[in-house]
Amino acid sequence: MLEELKNYLHLEKFSFHYYFYAYLDTGDYQADGLFAKHQVHVKFLQEYQKDESVYHIVFCRIRKQEKDAFLEALRELPDKMLLCGFQDYAVQCKQFMEKIEALQ
Repeated sequence: MLEELKNYLHLEKFSFHYYFYAYLDTGDYQADGLFAKHQVHVKFLQEYQKDESVYHIVFCRIRKQEKDAFLEALRELPDKMLLCGFQDYAVQCKQFMEKIEALQ
């Protein structure tokens, strides 16, 4: 069985109503269509891009009751990235997660 690609981080921040996440996306925001498809209301907080990379780290918050739909949208994101021509998305996600784990 294939290992699920981890393309997001759950951020530990207290809130009664929201969960906070960071995920890897492109400059043309491929994930937005998936959020709309799954009817997830996402509040985009910040975005970071390294040098001239096509990938961005997007910080957002979602309603707690929409967590399952949000995570399902992110599970579909790697397939959409491949279809849109971003063949190195999986590699970039793994490198991103390795860097984060090295900092912990």
